[in-house]
Amino acid sequence: MPKKQSKGFVVVASRNVNFYKYACNLISGIRDFYEDANITLVTEPRFLDDNHEADNVIHCDNNYRAKLWGMAQSPYDITMYVDADMDCEHEDICKVWDEMKDYDMVFHQLTKEREKFYAIRYFDYEGKQEQFTLCGGVCLYRIENPLVMEFMDDWYDLFVRQHQNHWRPEGFNQRQWDDDLKHFDQTTLWWLVNKVDKYKDLKIGFFHDDIRWNYFTQYGYEGLHSIEGKPPILRHYSGSLKKDQIIV
Repeated sequence: MPKKQSKGFVVVASRNVNFYKYACNLISGIRDFYEDANITLVTEPRFLDDNHEADNVIHCDNNYRAKLWGMAQSPYDITMYVDADMDCEHEDICKVWDEMKDYDMVFHQLTKEREKFYAIRYFDYEGKQEQFTLCGGVCLYRIENPLVMEFMDDWYDLFVRQHQNHWRPEGFNQRQWDDDLKHFDQTTLWWLVNKVDKYKDLKIGFFHDDIRWNYFTQYGYEGLHSIEGKPPILRHYSGSLKKDQIIV
């Protein structure tokens, strides 16, 4: 009999205690609808208290993109990563594993109508306009595929080099790189998916009715809603949370 696949959520909170508090709220929200979910919290030891409801904790450093490091530490065969500054609002969170299908990784899609909510979407590469299409705020991925594990390690390692000015491929606009691109893990994600040959066979897809899985609060102001008229499953508060003030 084949080994049963392990499935679980990974939430990462570092650098700022507020993100730890948001992560605790997110985990509690997932538990409200999915009581027996496997949930791993990746966070700094200095933040830990008794308020989290994760059943597994992994310690990380005070890291600018601990998110990427934490994703690569997942103990599950199939993992749903969720940004800490999100909240779970619907019972359909229990259906997340159905979204995996035969993909290796599943993302929220950056579309033209959603572009105003992101710091940058279009950029120049080798004299042509390129664009980000994958949003890493949520990511469903198959660690049981060794190539996906390698991808996650490379995503983190390459981003660190990128952010520290140790890596910039030829072809990017220097000013745009310095002002914007080097700060985003979206840049590294785009490079790995589109420019690294060994990853071109990875099966990458989007969540069905994907706006429900990463519903930015700002979407509501613009009237952007589910194509099936259903409420959000995961609401993203990015840009509207207190990230530097003390919260209780």
